[in-house]
Amino acid sequence: MSVLSVNQSFPFNPEYMSWEDWNGNFIVWYGQEPIAHETEDNWQDAAEQISTLPTFASYPIPGPANYASWQDWAKDVTEIINGTSR
Repeated sequence: MSVLSVNQSFPFNPEYMSWEDWNGNFIVWYGQEPIAHETEDNWQDAAEQISTLPTFASYPIPGPANYASWQDWAKDVTEIINGTSR
């Protein structure tokens, strides 16, 4: 079984969009993966699924358990995929 790797950045900032927009863009951007389209009330389900996908195995994508909000989790995921800039 081959494992896909992420070779592109994810150019969407969760601070300036709704969960539906961020989740929808993630689905479109990484369409090769079976990412669920969830409502904001169920963001933890999508976050848990994303954190276990083979495409992101080379990144330390966290599960949602330690996050109070989807924005905090999505911000960390976006920074992990894109790398931090200082």
